[in-house]
Amino acid sequence: MPQALALLLHKGGRGLVAAAQTAAGRELARRLCEVPEVSRVVVATRTPGAWGDLPVEVLADPPGSWHFGTRLVSILRALRPQRLLYFSSGSGFLLSKRQLSLLASCQPSPPPYAVLNNFYSTDFGLIEPPPLEVLGGLSRDNPLGLKLWEAGYLCYELQRSGATQLDIDTPGELQVLALHPHLPRELAEVLAQIPKERARAILELLARPGGELLVIGRVSGEALRMLDRQAACRVRALSEERGMEALNRAAQGQVRSLLFPLDPSQLVERLSTLADGVIWDTRVFLAAAGLWPLPEDRFSCDLLLPQRIKTPFLKELARACLAAPIPFLLGGHSLVSGGLYLACELAWEGKTEDSDRWQPLPIRLESRERSGGG
Repeated sequence: MPQALALLLHKGGRGLVAAAQTAAGRELARRLCEVPEVSRVVVATRTPGAWGDLPVEVLADPPGSWHFGTRLVSILRALRPQRLLYFSSGSGFLLSKRQLSLLASCQPSPPPYAVLNNFYSTDFGLIEPPPLEVLGGLSRDNPLGLKLWEAGYLCYELQRSGATQLDIDTPGELQVLALHPHLPRELAEVLAQIPKERARAILELLARPGGELLVIGRVSGEALRMLDRQAACRVRALSEERGMEALNRAAQGQVRSLLFPLDPSQLVERLSTLADGVIWDTRVFLAAAGLWPLPEDRFSCDLLLPQRIKTPFLKELARACLAAPIPFLLGGHSLVSGGLYLACELAWEGKTEDSDRWQPLPIRLESRERSGGG
């Protein structure tokens, strides 16, 4: 079996999220360089200077507009890999070297196939062979699994966990990630000053019998089943607009939400009466309101920093959440996907005894047939 070529598409940019993506990507690249099943580690980036000290091949993105599919296909045409191990810049960094090795060597069936972290919203995966005609038309990686399936690929999905599902995309999941006890040094330095009190309160709630957590946004059935198994608190959920980005619904103005048209202050006041804490993917609410503010405003709202927000709607939302009697943790899709998995894992960190966990113990009843007559 040929070795895989590992390709990391690095967005670059400024600010907290971009710095965290870079630190996470650098850690992933270091680990990939030590995986024997990976022949080459290639980083495509607009900031090649951030990677010069690592033993990777760096491809500088050309100037001008950037299109995911166009850039990916141009790289693949030049490198011609038979097996592609693709990562977005904020994904995969919590995987161990052994897990990366198992992924790179995975061969679940004869080609064509793909092994993805998430079939419905892909952040990384192994593809053999990479189909240029399919990849070229993609504006982003989210619908990768769906498009490969439509092209006749057998698509497999990794077991869901914080390591496989977390993709750094907003400050929401970064507030949870900042509580991880074993962060890589560079990433820990980036996250050192991020507020942690709301995320810490949510983790305490997850491990508290009798509490109630409200989860809002593009939360999947898989994540809700995980919460049902792992959370000690009760969970109330409003799941809406799954596939909003993969199906291009936001760009077409098709997003609808049960929470709109309530204004932010009224909405936060009502939500505060329903639970002891809220994890909220606010992008559905914003898109339903016909808003898609600049990242600076969205990210400042996630951090509840109204003084930095220019969009009045978001400023009101941040102020209301900041003044609420319960913790509100705001973010995007990654917060209610990988962020939820990681939050549950961290909530039980250090609780090793069965008595520490709010879980029934398993038992299997087996029927026994009587031998003989009578």
